[in-house]
Amino acid sequence: MKEQSISYYDDYVDDEYVVKEGEGFFSPFTFLCSVLVLSLFGFIALLSSTMDKAIMEGVPFYSYLGKELLGAALGLGLGILTYIVPDNVLNKLHFVTCPISIVLLTLSKFVQELSFLSFSGGVFSLITLFYFIAWSVPFVMEKERKGFPLLAIIPFFILYLSFIGYTAGLGWYVVGLVIIIAATSQFEAGKGSLFFFFLTGLVILVLLSIIPSVFNGISSSILPVNDMSLYNKDLLVSRMAIIDGGMSGSGLGQGLYKLEAFETPHKEFIFATIFEETGLIGLSLILVPSIIILIVGIRTANRARSNKELSVSATVIGGVSLIVFAVLLNILRVMGFNPFGGLCLPFFSYDPLSEGAFVFLSVILYRLIYREGRQKDDKE
Repeated sequence: MKEQSISYYDDYVDDEYVVKEGEGFFSPFTFLCSVLVLSLFGFIALLSSTMDKAIMEGVPFYSYLGKELLGAALGLGLGILTYIVPDNVLNKLHFVTCPISIVLLTLSKFVQELSFLSFSGGVFSLITLFYFIAWSVPFVMEKERKGFPLLAIIPFFILYLSFIGYTAGLGWYVVGLVIIIAATSQFEAGKGSLFFFFLTGLVILVLLSIIPSVFNGISSSILPVNDMSLYNKDLLVSRMAIIDGGMSGSGLGQGLYKLEAFETPHKEFIFATIFEETGLIGLSLILVPSIIILIVGIRTANRARSNKELSVSATVIGGVSLIVFAVLLNILRVMGFNPFGGLCLPFFSYDPLSEGAFVFLSVILYRLIYREGRQKDDKE
């Protein structure tokens, strides 16, 4: 009689290799706790970075935080609703997020007053991207025997990713390229296309970079110039804020650069304010949960792939790649090591719609992680 495994979390089964998580450190609960740590710390950091700004604008000091909380509540509510939605309907999520992302990206690019929507458009577009890969590639693989080659859908991915880079920023483009490679790698038939994706992605990245408006933004970040006024102001200020942060920072709410030096201390460059006020401790509170999310996601993807659930594997690996690489590239951008801007810091940067999208994505990922992790127990 097999012993029922209810006090621990089963890791993936790969051939004859089975790992038992004794205390369940990389369990669905760990994933949930990591997301909660990022979210709660993000709310505190956002309040700290916007409190003075809100007071100067004559609105309640919690105004920005309140809007962010509403966005998070909306994403949480929609995510909970997915638990009553059949899987065959949820698998078509990209048909909903695709038009939303195109509208948001178009408005952010061509309506100056709505440029703040680029964060939201970037998040929705990349959720669409990995969902489309996860659920369209298996369909095409089935049709391939009837003369519909897998390469036929590559032009869509390339055009869609190029549109993301042109409208939302090259930072989202780079994350999107990572997502395409990560999600496609979950399919055996897709591995032959990875090199083509990577090479084509690099060529398009170069082409997008030479667009005058885009090139000016990149050059002001990394190229040496004699006139300091040609540099990106927020990048210069962010470097000074990070230098002043040290080990523990100046204390929450005590930062000085957010007052007038930054143009948008609560958006793309919010990490500079976080580091100035919390130092390496704050950096650890961002990176450690992000790394745990990545590890749990990879293990879940391996488990799903061993169960022949390749679409689930691609969805999970695409989702965690979006969260983790957006965090890493945003931090590198603020520190001056990444010339490709436009990225928000997930769960931290002010944008109620993108906050809601990340919360919604986290609920979807938790659902899949929990289901894959418990399937073995259910079978026993």
